[in-house]
This record gives sequence, structure tokens and C-alpha cells, in this order.
Amino acid sequence: MKIRFKIGDACFNAANAASGGKLNREEIEAAYQRMAEYKQTLQASGNIEGMADKLRSFAEKEAERTKIAAAMQRRHAALNILVRDRLDQTVTGFINAGMSPRKALLAVLEGTQRGIEGGRNSVGALNMAYEARYIGGLFGELQAKSPHLIHALRDPKLDADIMREMAELKEGGKPGITGNKDAQLVAKTFATYAEMSRTDLNKLGASIGKLDGWAGAQTHDNIKMIAAGKEAWISSILPKLDLARTFPDAGSAKDIEEALSGIYDTLVTGFPNKPTPKELGQRVNPANLAKSLGKSRVLHFKDAEAALAYRDEFGFGTTASGMVAHLRSAARVAANMEALGPNPEVMFGALVDGLKRSIKEDPKLSPAEKTKRMKGLTLDGGQLRHALDISTGMISRPVDVTAAKIGGDIRAVQSLAKLGAAIWSSMSDTVTAGIASQFRGSGFFRGFVAQIDGIMHGRPKGEQAEISYLLGEGFDGLIGHIVSPAAAVDGPVGRLSKMQETFFRWNGLSWWTDIQRASAGRMISAEMGMRAKTGFADLPANYRHVLGLHGIDAAKWEAIRKIEGREIGGRAYITPDMVRNLPDEAVAGLGKDADTARHDLEMALHRFVADETSYGVIETDARSRRTTTWGTRPGTLAGEGIRFIMQFKGFPIAFSQRTIGRGLFGFRQGAKLEQIAHIGTMIAGLTMAGYAAMTMKDLTKGYWPPRDPADIKTWEAAFIQGGAAGIYGDYLFGRVNRFGSGLAETAMGPALGAAFDLGDLILKARDASISEDEKVRLADWLNFATQNTPFVNLYYVRPALDFLFLNSLREVASPGYRQRTDSKRRSQYGQQSFMPKSLAPFN
Repeated sequence: MKIRFKIGDACFNAANAASGGKLNREEIEAAYQRMAEYKQTLQASGNIEGMADKLRSFAEKEAERTKIAAAMQRRHAALNILVRDRLDQTVTGFINAGMSPRKALLAVLEGTQRGIEGGRNSVGALNMAYEARYIGGLFGELQAKSPHLIHALRDPKLDADIMREMAELKEGGKPGITGNKDAQLVAKTFATYAEMSRTDLNKLGASIGKLDGWAGAQTHDNIKMIAAGKEAWISSILPKLDLARTFPDAGSAKDIEEALSGIYDTLVTGFPNKPTPKELGQRVNPANLAKSLGKSRVLHFKDAEAALAYRDEFGFGTTASGMVAHLRSAARVAANMEALGPNPEVMFGALVDGLKRSIKEDPKLSPAEKTKRMKGLTLDGGQLRHALDISTGMISRPVDVTAAKIGGDIRAVQSLAKLGAAIWSSMSDTVTAGIASQFRGSGFFRGFVAQIDGIMHGRPKGEQAEISYLLGEGFDGLIGHIVSPAAAVDGPVGRLSKMQETFFRWNGLSWWTDIQRASAGRMISAEMGMRAKTGFADLPANYRHVLGLHGIDAAKWEAIRKIEGREIGGRAYITPDMVRNLPDEAVAGLGKDADTARHDLEMALHRFVADETSYGVIETDARSRRTTTWGTRPGTLAGEGIRFIMQFKGFPIAFSQRTIGRGLFGFRQGAKLEQIAHIGTMIAGLTMAGYAAMTMKDLTKGYWPPRDPADIKTWEAAFIQGGAAGIYGDYLFGRVNRFGSGLAETAMGPALGAAFDLGDLILKARDASISEDEKVRLADWLNFATQNTPFVNLYYVRPALDFLFLNSLREVASPGYRQRTDSKRRSQYGQQSFMPKSLAPFN
């Protein structure tokens, strides 16, 4: 049982006087408790030589720590007051615009498709903005200084040298120790953006000390750790660590081993799953520091060689992948802290409770209306809990790492088997970019042509690439290519992650998505550069409306107009980083000190570009993730089940919510005719994209000419293929969806559908002797195999396999198969096959 030590009035008064009256009794008693526990530890270990000096040194550290904790508490209180006032105004504005209290709170985290002032200014958009600031800025700087380095980051020797150079970025260090100028440049760039994220977080209420000689985030392969065992892991890592920096609060070697034991358990199991008070920005009293040794700990290695040795033995990834992961994590934390204060969960809970109280005490509302408005206002479960877990990243933390990995690997196999021609289904990206351009008032064809031009030019190069990166776009595929060679074979990333990265490069989807997002981002940047010549009041109404959705008002627009655009090819591009060069007088009208005004304006531009780009090139966002996960975590029965069911549904759900939702609910008041025209353009454009996708799929299968454009059934199929009706439209005119799956498979998800198909084949094999109807045909097994084998259905691999041997197998399994297929094509679509039947001699 833990002993509680008492402090007398004389001791309290002395401590209070020493602190200048800045500490309360609770804080002083906590420090005294920690001091007494430290003394007991020394006595128990027999380490009593020079005890008075040790206690004096410990007391000085505790006093300083306690003062800092008290100062942080006061600072957090001040920040929370400002954040709460802003949030109350935002939520009240949403409710006054007609939103329910629950939807208003969801909009704070996810944004809303309704055309409400500030409706797109959400935690989700801010998260994308911070990623663009950190990772986009990093890639943009490398592109500007030494473009070849972006692809060279895959090189293992360069990567190791980067870590060695980062470790020398400290007082007394030896930069250039490797003799590798490229590694030195990358190390400095990495350190610059790590420091930027640290500074941002500290301004938002964190207290993160500068880590001189920090060589980047370390990774841990839990499978390797489990195989070695806890004792072997501790024995291996102990001599590699800088113990004084890693465990400054430890009183003995036993404390260090106990702390490492806790760290091992945390890394292997994923627990503790709740953020620690320190991670949440809460006050941490000295008495809590010992408890947090194994919960929130940076492992400082003696040098780069020790860190590299650990990564080889128990880690995975690269210095570059670790840095990207670190910056992404920092972006998520910064977005939540900026929007919700130093303790996001507590603040959001206070918002929920405040709304419930105001509804309860409102004399104008009837009991029935109060009940209606309070529905769903809880963080114990439901949509608000799910949305907050997605916002903070809790939704991605597995409860059971092994179960989550198995489920993820099964779904990965289905992706590798089913998405070989996904690039053709993504042809609608060119249309959605045009639709987003039309919504901003720049016209459908301007956006559509810009996207086509991006495809024609491929990945951006030179200054175009730099601008794309600075906007936070066009590098996701590159990051995957850099990271995948060093991914853990059996660890959390897994062999299948490598295969997926390779697969999506081979099927063209990584390239396609990168160039589409890069093109959309540059179009938005150039659009703003063109509009910046016009005052806010004279802007086209649609563009002014979209600025308002993102919280950019007249004052911010006037500051944006003072940015010196970057001229390339006759276009002026405005990128968010240019805000940093604005003089103080340019941001004087924003009502804040100059540094804060510049930062807020930069983030507003990042939010604008990131969110608008996601309307042009649809990807899953916070709201669609809530829909596809139901707020469940991986590694649970419910979590894995819903992820199986929702596989491949993320895009149609995001499309329905974003593109269709904006078209139906996002227009400004008095723009009904424009809204009707917008919806008409959307349907027509997506149907045309569907026809193009359908034609390309037919072509890769060896059939020509295109389907008859005079046949209404052709346009029904094109309408479905284009995605204008979302996933629901797949069954309006047929029994299979755009991926070739039936209703049952779409409802259950591809993995469960494949499992049921396999079960059906097995049962047929069992009952083959009972009935002719139950007979298992070779064609059934062949179809099952081709539909569920990774890489087989790549759009250029499948025709070759058909020609080489699959058609021959089908003929053996079902004589006359090819003739029947060709006849069906001729009768239904008027198409002829121009592919040779096969190499088989009997054909």
C-alpha cells in the first residue's frame, strides 16, 4: 500500500515563499510526496552515500518542474478561454443557420456540406492543412534545392547517412561527418520541419523541449519484439540508450528496467490506449512523473549507430518514413489543439455539456423539442464519440494488433485481386475537378481542361512540382514508393503493404492520383492568383461564397491580395508559404499580432487549397471514415467486421457526401438556377466519364468498337459506371456493380463475398454425388481463382493471361466458351474481339 506523506505548515510556508506564491498547496504537497518517495527508493537500494546532496539536487529539479507545471496550467486556462469563446460562436452560428446541435458539433470536427459561413473550417481540414505545411513544405524545399534527392531517399546508404547527420545537429556536433553532402542537406531539412512542428505545438499549449541531436522517430516491430521476448529486448536496448536523457527521473537501475518493461508492454499490446494526461496537455504533477515513465517516453539512443543497430534488430522503415510519420502525427495533434485547445477531448466534452445545459434551461422550448435537440448529445458513444475518435486518431489504434493485422492483410489481398483496372474507374476525377471549378465560379471546362492537361504532362517537374508540393499535393505516391522498400516484412506494416504499393504503381493509380491532385491544387492556386487582382466586394458571387465557407473574409482577402504571386508560364500562383513574407502592415487589419496573423492566414490558405482539392479529386475524409468504420477500432470483432463490409465503399460514400451533398445543399441563397445547372453538369459530365471508362475497359478486354451511343442502355451503363448515382446506382439498371460484384458481395464486402463463394464451391463438391445440379465445374473454380488472385486482374496482365492459357482452360472447362462470349458481345454491344483466342493448339 502506498504511504502518503504529510507536510507541515512550516514546510508549506517555506516552499510557498520560495515559489513566490505561485504554487498552491496541492502542487507543493505533490512535490513533497515525490521527494519522499525518491528518498525511500535510495534507502531501499542502499544508495545512501551523499544522500543529502542527492536530495538537494532532486528537490531543485522538482521545484523547477512544479513551477513549470503550474505555469502551464495557467497558460492552458488562458488558451481554453479563447478557444471556448471561438467555439461557442461557431456552434451558435451553425445552429442559427438551421443545424441541429448534434450536427453543429459534428461540423466542428468534420465540416458540413451546407452553404454556411465557415462550414468547411473543421478539424479535418486543419489536419490536411498542417500536413501540407510540414510534409508539403519539406518536399517543396528539397525540390527547390536538389530535386534528385526526392527519389534518392529510397537509397539505404543515403538513408543511414541522413540519420548520422541528424544526430550531429547539436551543440558540439560534427555536421558533415559522413562526407555526404546530400545526406547533410536532407538532415538539415528534416530538422527544420521537425522544429517547425515542435514550435507550432508549443505555441498551442504543449511543452516539448528541443531535442538536439535527435535522429528522427524510431519504429518498433512488435512481431520481432515478441519473438525475442521482454528480457532479451531490454538486454539489447539498455546499452544502446542514453539513460540520463531517456530516464532523468529514474532513481535506480531497477526503475529503468521497470520503465522499459512498461514500454515493451505498451509497444507490443498497443496499450495504454487512452492518451496520457501529458499527451492531452493536462497538468502533470511531480507525483505523476514516475507513473508516466513507461507511458510517454522518448527513447534517446547514445548515437546514430546505436539507433541504426536497434532499427535493424527490432525496428522497420527508414529515417525518411519515420520523419513523415512524425510530421503526420504532429499535424494531427496541432489541428486538434488549435481547434479545440490544449485538451481537445475535455474541451469537446465541455461543449457537449454546455449545449445540453442551454437546451435544458431554455424556457422557449417545449419538453418534446428539448428531447429532440438533446438527442445524440453524448460522448459515451454514438456519432459524436466516433467523430472525435477519428479526429484524434484513436480510431486507428488497434485493440488487438495481431487481429488487426490479419484482417488488414485479408482486405489487402482483395484489393490486389479486385482493383487491377481501378484507374479506368477513376476517370471521373477529371470531371469532379471541373465540377468543383464550376462551384467556385470558374466554369466547368476550365477545371476539366486543366485536369486533362495535367494527365498529358504527367508528374510535375521543376517549379511546377515545387508549387504542387508547397500546396501539399502530388507526393503521396512518392512517399509510398520511398517507404515501401524498408517496410517491416512481418511487422505492423507487413509484406502486403509493399505489395500494395507496388500494385498501385503498376496499375497506375498512384501516378494518376498524384498528378490529378497536383493539377487540381495548382489550378486552385492559379485561380486565386488571378482573382487576387479584384477586391472582395467585386469577386464573383460564387467565389466569394466559397471563400466564406472556408472562413476567409474581406480582411483576410485584402491581406491575400498583397501576396506577391509566383509567375510561371504566364500564370500567377499563390502558395500559402508566401504569407510568411508579408510585412507587418499587410496583416495589420486582421486584429492580431503580426506573427499570429501571418500564421492564421497561412493555415487558412492551406485549409482552402486542401479541402477544395479534395472536392476535385475525391478521397475518403473524416465524415466518410466515420461512416465506413461506425466508430469501431481495428482488432475487435465489430471493428474488423465493419471494415470487411465497408471495403471499397469509401469512395462512393465520400463521393455521395461531398460531390452530391455539396451540389444539393452547398449553394448560396438565391442561386437556384446555378444549382440546377451545376447538378445537370455533374450528371452529364460523370456519365460521359463513365462512357469513357467503359470504353477503356472494353478495349483492354480486346473488344471494339465502343458501345453504341444511340442505345439508351449504353447511357444507363455509363451513368452507373461514372458514379453519378453513387454505390446505390449500381443496381438501378443491373445486378452487378462497377467492380463486377453482385448485390450480396457488395453488401457483405469482397472478402466475405469471396469466403461465401468458396464455401459454396466446397459444399457443391461435397454433394456432387447427390445431384447433377450440385456438380462442381472446372469453370467455377477457374472463375473463383482469377477473381481472387492478386495481380492477375491488372488491366494489362489479364488480357495476356487470357491469351496465353486462361482461354484454353475455359475451353476445356466449358467447350464453346469463347464462341459464346463473342456472340454475346456482338448481340448486346455490336463489338468484335480483335484479340487472338489463345496459343493453345486446339484453337
